[in-house]
Amino acid sequence: MNSNTKIYLILIVILGFVGYNLMVMHDIQTDVAAFDEKIEMIQSDIDSIAIANDELDSKIESLHSEIELIDSDINKVQNNITTIKNKTNEKVNNVDVLTFDELIQFFTNRYQKGLGGETKSSDSKDGN
Repeated sequence: MNSNTKIYLILIVILGFVGYNLMVMHDIQTDVAAFDEKIEMIQSDIDSIAIANDELDSKIESLHSEIELIDSDINKVQNNITTIKNKTNEKVNNVDVLTFDELIQFFTNRYQKGLGGETKSSDSKDGN
C-alpha cells in the first residue's frame, strides 16, 4: 500500500466514524425531548405539591392559633381553681379559729330561713 491509499483509508474510517456519531447524536436529541417532557410533568407535580403544602401550612397556622386560645382558657381555669382552693382553705382556716358558740351562731344564721325562725335541713331542695 502506498501512502495515498493509507490516507484515503484513514479518511474513509474517519468519515464513517463521523457519520455513525451523527446518527447516534440524532437519537440523543430525541431523548432530550422526552426528558424535557418528563421534566415538565415533574415540575407540574412539584407545583401542585407546593400548593397543597401552602394549604397545609395555613391550616397549621389556624390550628396553632386555636391551640393558643385553648391554652389561654386552660390557664384561666387553672387560675380559677387556684383561687377557689385558696378561698376554701381560707374559710377552713377561719372555721378553725371560731369558738363553738360562734360556729353555732354561724350555722344558725346560715340555715335559718322562713318566717318563724324555722331551721331547715341542709339536704332540703332549697337549702344552701
